[in-house]
Amino acid sequence: MHHLAGAAAPILLVALPLAVVVLWVFARHHPVGIGLLLASQVWTVAAHGQVPALDLGFNAYPADLLGACACLVAFVRLLRHGMPARAGVLLVLGMIVLTACSLVRGISVGGLQTAANDSRVYFFQVFTFALYVATAPMSAAMGRAVSRAWLAAAGTYVLLSLVGWAGTGLHSVGEAIPVADVAIDPRPVPANAALMLVQGAVLLLCPLASDSPAPGTARGDKPRTELHHPIRLTLALLLLVVVILLQHRTVWVATVAVAVMYWALRPSQAGARITVAVAGALVCCLTAVCFALGAFGSVGSTLAVSFAEAQHTRSTFTWRVLGWHELLSAPRYWTEWLLGSPFSSGYARVVAGGLTTVSPHNYYVHIALRLGLVGLVLLLAVYTLAWRRLPHGRNGLALRLMIISQLLFCVTYSVFPEQGLLLGLCLWQIRVRMADRRTGGTSGDVSRPSVDRQVVKASRATWATQETRESGGRPATEHTMKV
Repeated sequence: MHHLAGAAAPILLVALPLAVVVLWVFARHHPVGIGLLLASQVWTVAAHGQVPALDLGFNAYPADLLGACACLVAFVRLLRHGMPARAGVLLVLGMIVLTACSLVRGISVGGLQTAANDSRVYFFQVFTFALYVATAPMSAAMGRAVSRAWLAAAGTYVLLSLVGWAGTGLHSVGEAIPVADVAIDPRPVPANAALMLVQGAVLLLCPLASDSPAPGTARGDKPRTELHHPIRLTLALLLLVVVILLQHRTVWVATVAVAVMYWALRPSQAGARITVAVAGALVCCLTAVCFALGAFGSVGSTLAVSFAEAQHTRSTFTWRVLGWHELLSAPRYWTEWLLGSPFSSGYARVVAGGLTTVSPHNYYVHIALRLGLVGLVLLLAVYTLAWRRLPHGRNGLALRLMIISQLLFCVTYSVFPEQGLLLGLCLWQIRVRMADRRTGGTSGDVSRPSVDRQVVKASRATWATQETRESGGRPATEHTMKV
């Protein structure tokens, strides 16, 4: 006992000051806090798994510790400032409470370590990340901070993909690559990283507006030359090419859905919309013909094999559907249907004659199993509220496309913690819109007040000049100079 206490003392001497510094950063510099949360997920992918940082009776990982700091700061914000129920924060709090109750029950069933492993990533980290961003101060730098951090993470995943392909080459999904007598996935980064690439392309095509606009530009919009800058378009195209080569078929479907919704929701004239639709159809047909003729060589053959595997009766998707049926058809008490089974109770089921114990690979099923129908209703309510309450400007378009990508990704995967940041950003944007309505604004985007006053002064001066010219050089009256 004395030996354990002596060994823990140096750790506490280092951990406590570090925890204070991290809490200060999360409380005072939320863009840096968001970057730290996202960096913890990038590090997990780069290290091919999480590395324990501390032993607290269970293995605590960096994302756990950062998530705990973010959660504590978010709760302090709620206690100090409160939060309107319409902002969706109460729904996230409800899921956190359900997670905590299921965790407490799971500790008595399978122990602390097993219950913590089952709840940490897809529940605790996702909800705490979302709560931290949703309660962040209303600042003009929020959209720019999230965009930069997201694009930096996407660039890192592109580099990891290139390094992986340089070492093993490009292979179809059905192939297993032997490395040190161990078969590894031929895809260098997982599906959640590929989804971030798609969302990075969205942020390049629909950059989140945060700073004040120039005179004559609507708030929440960017100048057209900046939106259609060739560099942005080129980078978005490169990200999408990497997504195709990564061969995560669910992300392929999400990409197509995002493209269709971008075409449908983006403000444009009817003629331009039809022209884009026809051009897109022609490109798809031409691409299909090139695939059929073998114009893409070995790369095209690899992608064709992966696409064909998804349509096979023994595909991974079919295996997942059979697993979902087995999990949901298992007998349960009515309380388990309402509030879920405790964490650590397992996911054992027989699929195609074999026993498997991995997670359901469907976030809706995962939520229903652990948080019950109440948790599933809360999750869908958050997404419904976010979709309906987001503003109609460019920020709203970008975040709605993020919602579409998440909802489709959840069909065959559980959502990962970084997606909680985007969900929290949606709720944060709703807060901004509500505050803007209370102050008489119309956009829902945050701008610097000092710059807004300069814009008003510039508009008044321009108006006065125009009135002087129209009146033949006579000074404009006080009445004509009012805005």
